[in-house]
Amino acid sequence: MNIIGITHQMSGCGYHRILLPLGFMEDVKGYVTNVITEDKTSGWDILLFSRVCPYDGDLQETKQTLGCKIVMDIDDDWDLPPSHMNYFQFQELADRIKRNLENADMVTVTNVNLLKKVLPYNSNSHVLPNALPFGRNQYHDEKRPSDKIRIFWAGGATHERDIALLKNPIQKLKMHRDKIDMVIGGWNDDDEMSKAVWTRMWSSFTSGGQLPYTKIHALPPTQYMNAFEHGDIMLVPLEETQWHGCKSNLKILEAASKRMPCIVSKVEPYTLDMDAPVLWVEKQSDWFKHINLLINDADARHEMGNILYEWAQKKYNLADINEKRRALYADLCKA
Repeated sequence: MNIIGITHQMSGCGYHRILLPLGFMEDVKGYVTNVITEDKTSGWDILLFSRVCPYDGDLQETKQTLGCKIVMDIDDDWDLPPSHMNYFQFQELADRIKRNLENADMVTVTNVNLLKKVLPYNSNSHVLPNALPFGRNQYHDEKRPSDKIRIFWAGGATHERDIALLKNPIQKLKMHRDKIDMVIGGWNDDDEMSKAVWTRMWSSFTSGGQLPYTKIHALPPTQYMNAFEHGDIMLVPLEETQWHGCKSNLKILEAASKRMPCIVSKVEPYTLDMDAPVLWVEKQSDWFKHINLLINDADARHEMGNILYEWAQKKYNLADINEKRRALYADLCKA
């Protein structure tokens, strides 16, 4: 099969749902670009894109021009909560996304919750969870040495309300001030608005700077796992919303690749994997209880990190998920 994927180099979604799967799919010629040049308009079996693309004004016309099937991937809900910083942007995109769902030959999603939402628009929809090529590329288990126990969080500015869940529990970590480092990854202060959001997030995560901290600036998708080399305990705070429930469990997979134990909000999508060997947070006091346990017990940190690695490698290995992806693509081409 010959597959052309449409995304741009700074898209994390495009990296995980297009570039990485095509790069590791056997017996497939994958080509990823942001623009289809004249010499690339023929010879394709599938055009793959995420949510929207420059050629979705009329997908039927695009399909005829390229002479191929159209696969649309969507990795989260298009109905954002009003509190989300991208709410108005997605309000404008919603009709376009739904039109693309209806006109694609096949749709792939990240979990069963999102599948239920997509099926009314396209009956040929399937779950392909996020997965990683454990031990390869940037997903190796090497970490930078440190004499501190590094409590790690990484994400984007859209997670301000999630990281705010840590504000009160984090204050209790002052008793461990001399032996911990609060590491926040994904930092972006390129403009005043971003700087304001990240400053508030930093304050929640460091008790207003009263705890030792390290800021790691945002990295391109092909290098972002470098930040995870500076973590020993991963925190995954998440508000319980329908929108979050349609996302993926990627954060614990990333931590698993570094054999890093995880403390996770007990909400969907993470509870779709109740067998995940993580420390669940059911109430706010659980944050400090679990962090305190892992700070004080190096053996528990190492053991839980190794167990999480084995679980994730077995259940969310990209090679295995790609077998299903390739089979779906092959059946589509035959149809």
